[in-house]
This record gives sequence, C-alpha cells and structure tokens, in this order.
Amino acid sequence: MKTVLPGSTIGVLGSGQLGRMFAISARRMGYRVHTYSPDHDSPTGQIADVEIDAPYEDLDRVRAFASAVDVVTFEFENVPAATAEAAAECALVRPAGNVLHTTQHRLREKTFLRDHGFPVTPFKAIREPADLAAGWDGPGILKTAEF
Repeated sequence: MKTVLPGSTIGVLGSGQLGRMFAISARRMGYRVHTYSPDHDSPTGQIADVEIDAPYEDLDRVRAFASAVDVVTFEFENVPAATAEAAAECALVRPAGNVLHTTQHRLREKTFLRDHGFPVTPFKAIREPADLAAGWDGPGILKTAEF
C-alpha cells in the first residue's frame, strides 16, 4: 500500500463545496491540491493550487491531470466511471473505481451495505408504477437510483 505523505499532490475529480472543504483541510496538512472538472472558478478551484476545467469525457486530459499528481480522489459520486478508470492508468485512485461504481447507484449502494451487515433504512426497488403499492407498508420517499 502506498503512503501519500504531506508535500504530495492530491488530484480531485470534481470541484464543488465538498471539494473545497477537502482542499482547505488538505492544504492545512501540507498537501498540494489540483482539481479537475468541467467548471471554471469553482469552489474547489478557488482553493486548489491548480484548477483544470475540461470535460470529464476528455480522457487524454484526465490522464495528463492524473500524471501530474500523486493520488486521485473524487469529491462526488457522479464522476463518470470511465474518467476514474483513465485516471487510474496514471495514478493511484482512492477510493477505487469499483467503489465509485457502487456509490453511483442508490440501489447498488444500499444493497451492498445491507448485504455486508451495515444498518440501512428499509428500501425497495421501484421499476414500474405497480411496484409502488406492492408489498410496501408505511410512508416512504421515492428517489431516483442515479444522479
């Protein structure tokens, strides 16, 4: 396992408020921070040492970004899996891409947690309107599984 010590550069895929808080903490601990997202002058970019604003689908730019850092992470779960995979060709990515795949879909995420013994609120997959009433007792919140 690679240890990423202060003085290293952390690359962040995504650039929102969570990334901003992450960048502030990382910089206080002595890390440099680069951020990559399609947004310019982003909350994370305002704190980062380097801000790259390019599409997540530009995998050559993603690889160049990852080549310039010691480790890559993401600040939200909707970074495309292909983007994380391209970054992993050039740098350590944590959490790993399979974790991103799980967290990008609420049903996969809740099922994974339940199946591994973590407490989760009751949930049910709703694939068609009839599923709403079938076998559900009590109030609930209907959410999309992705995005």
